[in-house]
Amino acid sequence: MRTTFLPLLLAIVLLVGSGCREPTPPPVTPVATPAEVEPAPEEVPAVPEVSIEDAAIPVAGLPFELEPYVEPQRLLVFVSSGPIRVDVCLWIDNQPFDQALEELIDHILKLADSDQNGRATWDELADHPQLGRGQFGNLSFEDPRQRQQNINRYDTNRNGWVDRSEVPRLVSRSSARTEAFSVRRTSYAAQRSRTDSTLRQLIDQNGNGTLEHEEIELAAERIQQRDLDDNEIVSVPELMTSMGQMPSDMNRNDRRRFFGGQAMFTLSSDTPWNDLLYAMQQNYVHGQRLDLKQFPPENLLHQIDRNQDGNLSNDELQQLVDLPAQYVLTIRFGERDARPRLTFKPQPGIGGETLTSEEQLTCHLGNDWLVFKVRDGVDLEQLEQQAASLLELYDRNRDGYLEADELPDEGAPITFMAADQDNDDKVYVEEIEVALKQQNWFDRCHIRLQGIDGEDPLFRSVDQNRDQRLSARELGQLATNLLAIDHNQSQAIEFDEIPALLEFEFFRGDQDNAAFVTPRYAQPPPRAQGWDSAPAWFTGMDYNGDGDISPREFLGTPQQFQQLDLDQDGFVTGTEALIGK
Repeated sequence: MRTTFLPLLLAIVLLVGSGCREPTPPPVTPVATPAEVEPAPEEVPAVPEVSIEDAAIPVAGLPFELEPYVEPQRLLVFVSSGPIRVDVCLWIDNQPFDQALEELIDHILKLADSDQNGRATWDELADHPQLGRGQFGNLSFEDPRQRQQNINRYDTNRNGWVDRSEVPRLVSRSSARTEAFSVRRTSYAAQRSRTDSTLRQLIDQNGNGTLEHEEIELAAERIQQRDLDDNEIVSVPELMTSMGQMPSDMNRNDRRRFFGGQAMFTLSSDTPWNDLLYAMQQNYVHGQRLDLKQFPPENLLHQIDRNQDGNLSNDELQQLVDLPAQYVLTIRFGERDARPRLTFKPQPGIGGETLTSEEQLTCHLGNDWLVFKVRDGVDLEQLEQQAASLLELYDRNRDGYLEADELPDEGAPITFMAADQDNDDKVYVEEIEVALKQQNWFDRCHIRLQGIDGEDPLFRSVDQNRDQRLSARELGQLATNLLAIDHNQSQAIEFDEIPALLEFEFFRGDQDNAAFVTPRYAQPPPRAQGWDSAPAWFTGMDYNGDGDISPREFLGTPQQFQQLDLDQDGFVTGTEALIGK
């Protein structure tokens, strides 16, 4: 049925656009009208006929342009106050993940259809030289036993055909039919992040898990004793070294240790509800029966407790799939426009302070730091250069192409059989590039989510400028900042009051390639804000670059320091230096 009623049309458009889509208003170009000419009466533009089923398509004449709709992936994440619902919207090269996936599905179905009869079987796919050997990042079908297991895993309706709906599972290497990304087994890290905190271990002298008032008062002095280079700044590596730990331990990119329950679940008809309930029991009540009274009244678990008995059954848990998201996480892989790579937006009425940088965002949720990162190991723009480099590396006789004995069976990113498309026993640079592109095409849509080891959450809470160092000013304010997390006002910090850090990473490309592991504390710390605009004498005296001049750094007389320290806080800032000049 078609309608020309404009209000109804706009209502439908706004309804459809309520997912992971942002309206982009078009630029307004003013049109000058001569003053002496009587303007003609304004004509009412004709309303175009639009069918209800086409309402999601942008129509000329609407006051804004709609983005393509992105089907969100529903995610349940466990934080200290209880589970939260996050919708994840993925973009690849400025197009929704679903569109990129459809292109990949078309490519795989075409490759697998070896007899060109218009439909591929799983046996054809398993026999394909590249797909069968896992050259696209999929599981290999080479081993006869593994071959049958994989076919049984992916051929869900057991008809022998590679149905379009079955291919996404092959791409994500997931047991679910609808997941846009696969979730690696990742443990809930709230308790462990508190236990592993180097700063907590240093302050907690008696080791009872509570930071008592006397320990808090002595904390700054104990930390200052770890200033190994005597520059009035204590860094995380200095703390770890003085405690007998290795800073390289903080550079692990993958959380290998598994304690407690799973940290997150994707929500769909395939969610293992028994496993989800078990994970909640492990994470929140140490394996005991779950009692909803321990969760805040606003937590979503109370919404699905239909019989209000304070417990949850499998049937009640399945309502999580239909609950609206509390947060929307948007991630853009590959090419993108001016919009940020990561955004994390709470729904109205949901709190959470969010800090965003290029490759990560951090949300402060109650007593938790929730961190999402992006690691992208797929770069299609570099394939031509990479192909030329591979030819240069392996072409021993310098004849301009590769022969079978020149390309090793192991260690090379491609195989000779996969690259020699015309079967002439020669692989030229163009064929190498095509082979890399096909392999990267699979990696382009193969997105995974995992938990990773994060920073020291207690250190993050007292590091006010987030430069991964504690300056003389921050150490002077340490006791005050520590007592700020004493929520029950007991003048001590119980173990559960210590902030927890939960860090997750979306990535594509090589899973454990060391080249993509970013050392957490290897980069030089940034200069303090306003440091570059300060007078030359100030930057010269600010030896450690923390943006403050301490009495120890000041080269003038005590009387001069007191005159420059306008607020008498014991430091001269860049602003005070400019005024003093």
